[in-house]
Amino acid sequence: MIGMANIGFTENQSTLQGENVQVAASGSVASIAGQIHYRFHTNERIAWFGQFTFPMMASQGSYLSGGGGIEYYWGKAPAKVTLRDATSSFTLLPVTRFFFSGGINMAYLAYLTETAQKNDTLLEIDIGGGISRKIGKYTIRASAGIARGVGVATTTMGMKAMVGGIFFLD
Repeated sequence: MIGMANIGFTENQSTLQGENVQVAASGSVASIAGQIHYRFHTNERIAWFGQFTFPMMASQGSYLSGGGGIEYYWGKAPAKVTLRDATSSFTLLPVTRFFFSGGINMAYLAYLTETAQKNDTLLEIDIGGGISRKIGKYTIRASAGIARGVGVATTTMGMKAMVGGIFFLD
């Protein structure tokens, strides 16, 4: 998938060193981002997922994250179903699916202040949602979410919006 990631950060006052000890920096890192999202252990309404978000084009900094979580689907037919007997099989693919997701990520943030370039490692909790729609033999997925991150030197609030394609491995 491809989309946008915008991460706002504020430095923790207790971690400041050097010339800017009195002033905690704040700002944001925005980027055109790519995301690899893999769903596994899928049943009718719930799927576990792993994902990795990486910068493709970034402003004054960089943001990487990776983690996993769970998606909950709703709608008339939210899951791919395959019926098999001894001689044939029949597969039903959902046309439209809506989902809500929650997860935990580890993230790396590199950012620029007035005095230095700095970085931090974060633990993020994210929530989001989206839709996937089958068009012909392709499936398009759109998702958006927010993430709250806490690191050693910073606290963050991020927003991500992604659009991409889905293909089934089986």
